[in-house]
Amino acid sequence: MKIKQPHYDHMKAEINAVLAKYPSIVSEYEAGNFPRADKVKDLQRRFCFDLSHGAGLNRFISTVLYEYMNDNHVYTALKRICPTVTRNY
Repeated sequence: MKIKQPHYDHMKAEINAVLAKYPSIVSEYEAGNFPRADKVKDLQRRFCFDLSHGAGLNRFISTVLYEYMNDNHVYTALKRICPTVTRNY
């Protein structure tokens, strides 16, 4: 993984705060209870990037991480941080 450890730790802390605040978010995504669920092809990718957005990480990703990473690297880090979701709809 290409991400620097302090950046990974920051992302993990912010995402874990969102997960603690919304404990049912995983089951909601698995059931398709989110906007435009019927159009999603890769549920895990959507979940990861939605969580990062909900955690307020967009500016951090664009100004800090994109200095040395691309979307694939960011997604790899997010997959390690975010819980796995399985489509049930």
